[in-house]
Amino acid sequence: MRILLLVCSFLFALFGLPPAKAQAPARANVSRNWSTNVVMLPTGGIAIGNPMARVQLVEWVSYTCPHCAAFAEDAKAELPAMLKSGRVRVEYRTLPRDALDLAAAILVRCGGPNRFIAAHDAIMLQQQAMLDKADAFAQTPAAQTRTATIAIRLQQLADATGLRALMRGHGLGDAQITACLNDEAAQKRVIAIAEAAQAANVAGTPSFEINGQKADVHDWATLKPLLLAAK
Repeated sequence: MRILLLVCSFLFALFGLPPAKAQAPARANVSRNWSTNVVMLPTGGIAIGNPMARVQLVEWVSYTCPHCAAFAEDAKAELPAMLKSGRVRVEYRTLPRDALDLAAAILVRCGGPNRFIAAHDAIMLQQQAMLDKADAFAQTPAAQTRTATIAIRLQQLADATGLRALMRGHGLGDAQITACLNDEAAQKRVIAIAEAAQAANVAGTPSFEINGQKADVHDWATLKPLLLAAK
């Protein structure tokens, strides 16, 4: 598991700068597809599923972490069904490890709750290609030149890695993408999640919490039995 970098330290160097006990879902809502219920939380997390689910799962996730992409691939056949049924709810807390990760974490939120799932899945699916392009960009003069603002670097990375094009393919316009990357409040919102994770001793991604308790697992094969056993 790759270790989470301290976001604030990274940005300064680059730019000089337990939930309440869950209840069973109401019987009347058994047939509802809860996997389409996406909420942007005031804390910056994104929750998918039944708010009254018996199992409240938190995933700390990074968009440049290969283990997170592997988890997303392994879980995609079964986790959505758990969310759909209303038994499990997942809250994603994005932990940026670097500037590209910060750009991705901002842009998955840019289109609002209705576009989050598709944007999240698309980035995970294209992660390796995005990282390869990031490595190539890192060798260019533009990457090695200090930028005046964080937003300029985020836009450079979004352009160079195909992240901007990927988000355009999921309904975001260029002006909207640029506005989101320039949004200082959006930047601070994502960074605040990382600071809270640091305070809670979350050291890497993916990391998980089940019903308010940290789970010492980092892959779907070991997480799945815990979700099935949780009450």
